[in-house]
Amino acid sequence: MAPSTTVIVDIETVGQDRQRLPPRVIEILFRALESAEEREEAEGRFGLDPCTGRIVCIGIYWLEVDRARAYCQREERELLANFWSDLAQIRPTRFVTFNGKSFDFPYINIRSAVLGVPSPRELLLDTRRFSTERHFDVREVLTNYDRYRKGTLEFFCEVFGVPSPKDGIDGSKVAQYFEQGRLEEIANYCLADCRATAQLYRRLRPYFR
Repeated sequence: MAPSTTVIVDIETVGQDRQRLPPRVIEILFRALESAEEREEAEGRFGLDPCTGRIVCIGIYWLEVDRARAYCQREERELLANFWSDLAQIRPTRFVTFNGKSFDFPYINIRSAVLGVPSPRELLLDTRRFSTERHFDVREVLTNYDRYRKGTLEFFCEVFGVPSPKDGIDGSKVAQYFEQGRLEEIANYCLADCRATAQLYRRLRPYFR
Protein backbone atom coordinates (compact mmCIF):
# COMPACT_ATOMS: atom_id res chain seq x y z
CA MET A 1 0.00 0.00 0.00
CA ALA A 2 1.37 3.45 -0.91
CA PRO A 3 2.15 5.73 2.04
CA SER A 4 -0.41 8.40 2.84
CA THR A 5 0.31 11.93 1.73
CA THR A 6 -1.62 14.64 3.54
CA VAL A 7 -1.49 18.18 2.18
CA ILE A 8 -2.97 21.22 3.92
CA VAL A 9 -4.07 23.94 1.49
CA ASP A 10 -5.00 27.59 2.05
CA ILE A 11 -5.45 30.50 -0.35
CA GLU A 12 -5.38 34.29 -0.20
CA THR A 13 -7.49 36.31 -2.61
CA VAL A 14 -8.07 39.94 -3.56
CA GLY A 15 -10.61 41.74 -5.69
CA GLN A 16 -9.72 42.49 -9.27
CA ASP A 17 -9.36 46.08 -10.38
CA ARG A 18 -12.62 47.31 -11.93
CA GLN A 19 -10.71 48.37 -15.02
CA ARG A 20 -9.62 44.76 -15.61
CA LEU A 21 -13.15 43.37 -15.55
CA PRO A 22 -15.39 43.48 -18.66
CA PRO A 23 -17.52 46.66 -18.60
CA ARG A 24 -20.67 44.60 -18.96
CA VAL A 25 -19.79 42.66 -15.78
CA ILE A 26 -19.55 45.89 -13.82
CA GLU A 27 -22.79 47.13 -15.34
CA ILE A 28 -24.63 43.96 -14.29
CA LEU A 29 -23.18 43.99 -10.78
CA PHE A 30 -23.89 47.67 -10.13
CA ARG A 31 -27.19 48.28 -11.94
CA ALA A 32 -29.31 47.76 -8.80
CA LEU A 33 -26.97 49.84 -6.61
CA GLU A 34 -27.97 53.47 -6.41
CA SER A 35 -25.38 55.10 -4.17
CA ALA A 36 -21.61 55.36 -4.43
CA GLU A 37 -21.40 53.85 -0.95
CA GLU A 38 -23.28 50.73 -2.06
CA ARG A 39 -21.01 50.36 -5.08
CA GLU A 40 -17.93 50.78 -2.90
CA GLU A 41 -19.17 48.10 -0.51
CA ALA A 42 -19.87 45.75 -3.41
CA GLU A 43 -16.40 46.34 -4.83
CA GLY A 44 -14.94 45.59 -1.40
CA ARG A 45 -16.39 42.08 -1.68
CA PHE A 46 -14.93 41.36 -5.14
CA GLY A 47 -12.19 39.20 -3.64
CA LEU A 48 -14.70 36.74 -2.19
CA ASP A 49 -16.01 35.75 -5.63
CA PRO A 50 -13.78 33.97 -8.16
CA CYS A 51 -15.59 35.78 -10.97
CA THR A 52 -14.52 39.20 -9.68
CA GLY A 53 -11.50 38.25 -7.58
CA ARG A 54 -8.19 36.53 -8.09
CA ILE A 55 -5.78 34.31 -6.17
CA VAL A 56 -2.58 35.97 -5.00
CA CYS A 57 -1.24 33.10 -2.88
CA ILE A 58 -1.73 29.37 -2.39
CA GLY A 59 -0.01 27.79 0.59
CA ILE A 60 0.55 24.05 0.91
CA TYR A 61 1.95 22.15 3.88
CA TRP A 62 2.96 18.52 3.44
CA LEU A 63 2.17 16.99 6.81
CA GLU A 64 4.24 13.79 6.72
CA VAL A 65 7.53 15.49 5.86
CA ASP A 66 6.92 18.88 7.54
CA ARG A 67 7.50 20.77 4.31
CA ALA A 68 5.73 23.94 3.19
CA ARG A 69 5.62 26.08 0.08
CA ALA A 70 3.74 29.21 -0.87
CA TYR A 71 2.86 30.05 -4.47
CA CYS A 72 2.73 33.82 -4.21
CA GLN A 73 3.16 35.62 -7.53
CA ARG A 74 1.76 38.60 -9.39
CA GLU A 75 0.95 36.47 -12.44
CA GLU A 76 -2.05 34.37 -11.41
CA ARG A 77 -1.92 31.99 -14.37
CA GLU A 78 1.68 31.09 -13.62
CA LEU A 79 0.86 30.72 -9.91
CA LEU A 80 -1.90 28.21 -10.67
CA ALA A 81 0.20 26.31 -13.22
CA ASN A 82 3.01 25.90 -10.68
CA PHE A 83 0.54 24.76 -8.02
CA TRP A 84 -1.02 22.08 -10.24
CA SER A 85 2.37 20.91 -11.47
CA ASP A 86 3.72 20.37 -7.97
CA LEU A 87 0.49 18.75 -6.82
CA ALA A 88 0.86 16.23 -9.65
CA GLN A 89 4.27 15.33 -8.25
CA ILE A 90 3.11 15.05 -4.64
CA ARG A 91 -0.10 13.17 -5.50
CA PRO A 92 -1.87 13.73 -2.16
CA THR A 93 -4.06 10.99 -0.74
CA ARG A 94 -5.87 13.46 1.52
CA PHE A 95 -6.37 17.22 1.48
CA VAL A 96 -6.97 19.20 4.66
CA THR A 97 -8.44 22.71 4.67
CA PHE A 98 -10.32 25.19 6.80
CA ASN A 99 -13.53 25.96 4.89
CA GLY A 100 -11.90 24.63 1.75
CA LYS A 101 -14.96 22.82 0.45
CA SER A 102 -17.02 25.99 0.40
CA PHE A 103 -14.32 28.51 -0.51
CA ASP A 104 -10.72 27.54 -1.32
CA PHE A 105 -11.24 24.56 -3.64
CA PRO A 106 -14.15 25.96 -5.67
CA TYR A 107 -12.16 29.21 -6.00
CA ILE A 108 -9.06 27.38 -7.28
CA ASN A 109 -11.11 25.33 -9.72
CA ILE A 110 -13.04 28.31 -11.09
CA ARG A 111 -10.00 30.57 -11.45
CA SER A 112 -8.16 27.74 -13.22
CA ALA A 113 -11.13 27.36 -15.61
CA VAL A 114 -11.39 31.12 -16.25
CA LEU A 115 -7.68 31.35 -17.05
CA GLY A 116 -7.54 28.05 -18.96
CA VAL A 117 -4.99 26.44 -16.64
CA PRO A 118 -5.24 22.65 -16.99
CA SER A 119 -5.54 20.52 -13.86
CA PRO A 120 -4.69 16.80 -13.67
CA ARG A 121 -7.99 14.92 -13.78
CA GLU A 122 -6.83 12.43 -11.14
CA LEU A 123 -6.22 15.30 -8.68
CA LEU A 124 -9.84 16.32 -8.26
CA LEU A 125 -10.14 18.98 -5.57
CA ASP A 126 -13.02 17.28 -3.78
CA THR A 127 -15.79 19.61 -2.57
CA ARG A 128 -18.33 16.94 -1.53
CA ARG A 129 -19.90 17.51 1.87
CA PHE A 130 -20.28 14.88 4.60
CA SER A 131 -17.04 13.11 3.71
CA THR A 132 -13.57 13.33 5.27
CA GLU A 133 -11.82 10.49 3.45
CA ARG A 134 -10.42 12.46 0.52
CA HIS A 135 -10.87 15.99 1.85
CA PHE A 136 -10.95 16.74 5.58
CA ASP A 137 -12.46 20.21 5.99
CA VAL A 138 -11.67 21.18 9.58
CA ARG A 139 -14.33 23.88 9.77
CA GLU A 140 -16.96 21.57 8.34
CA VAL A 141 -16.20 18.97 11.02
CA LEU A 142 -16.07 21.47 13.88
CA THR A 143 -19.41 23.03 12.93
CA ASN A 144 -21.04 19.64 12.26
CA TYR A 145 -21.60 20.57 8.61
CA ASP A 146 -23.57 23.71 9.46
CA ARG A 147 -22.48 26.35 6.94
CA TYR A 148 -24.18 29.13 8.88
CA ARG A 149 -22.63 28.41 12.26
CA LYS A 150 -20.02 30.99 13.19
CA GLY A 151 -16.44 30.05 13.90
CA THR A 152 -13.22 31.40 12.43
CA LEU A 153 -9.82 29.73 12.33
CA GLU A 154 -8.66 32.08 15.06
CA PHE A 155 -11.68 31.14 17.23
CA PHE A 156 -11.05 27.40 16.98
CA CYS A 157 -7.32 27.88 17.58
CA GLU A 158 -8.20 29.58 20.86
CA VAL A 159 -10.60 26.77 21.81
CA PHE A 160 -7.96 24.08 21.21
CA GLY A 161 -5.02 26.06 22.57
CA VAL A 162 -3.31 26.22 19.19
CA PRO A 163 -1.10 29.29 18.58
CA SER A 164 -3.10 31.77 16.53
CA PRO A 165 -1.80 32.58 13.03
CA LYS A 166 -3.45 36.03 13.22
CA ASP A 167 -0.90 37.84 15.36
CA GLY A 168 0.42 40.01 12.51
CA ILE A 169 -1.21 40.52 9.12
CA ASP A 170 -4.83 39.45 8.74
CA GLY A 171 -7.04 38.82 5.74
CA SER A 172 -8.27 42.40 5.58
CA LYS A 173 -4.73 43.59 4.82
CA VAL A 174 -3.87 41.15 2.04
CA ALA A 175 -5.03 43.46 -0.77
CA GLN A 176 -3.04 46.37 0.65
CA TYR A 177 0.09 44.21 1.05
CA PHE A 178 -0.31 42.88 -2.49
CA GLU A 179 -0.51 46.40 -3.92
CA GLN A 180 2.64 47.27 -1.98
CA GLY A 181 4.48 44.23 -3.34
CA ARG A 182 4.84 42.63 0.09
CA LEU A 183 4.47 39.11 -1.27
CA GLU A 184 6.75 37.45 1.26
CA GLU A 185 4.59 38.66 4.14
CA ILE A 186 1.46 37.38 2.42
CA ALA A 187 3.16 34.01 1.86
CA ASN A 188 4.20 33.76 5.52
CA TYR A 189 0.67 34.62 6.63
CA CYS A 190 -0.84 31.99 4.31
CA LEU A 191 1.56 29.31 5.53
CA ALA A 192 0.83 30.20 9.15
CA ASP A 193 -2.83 29.44 8.41
CA CYS A 194 -1.78 26.11 6.89
CA ARG A 195 0.22 25.14 9.96
CA ALA A 196 -2.56 26.17 12.35
CA THR A 197 -5.03 24.11 10.32
CA ALA A 198 -2.61 21.17 10.47
CA GLN A 199 -2.48 21.37 14.27
CA LEU A 200 -6.27 21.38 14.52
CA TYR A 201 -6.38 18.41 12.14
CA ARG A 202 -3.95 16.45 14.30
CA ARG A 203 -6.18 17.00 17.31
CA LEU A 204 -9.32 15.95 15.43
CA ARG A 205 -7.97 13.06 13.37
CA PRO A 206 -8.20 10.36 16.10
CA TYR A 207 -11.95 10.98 16.37
CA PHE A 208 -12.87 11.01 12.68
CA ARG A 209 -12.00 8.77 9.77
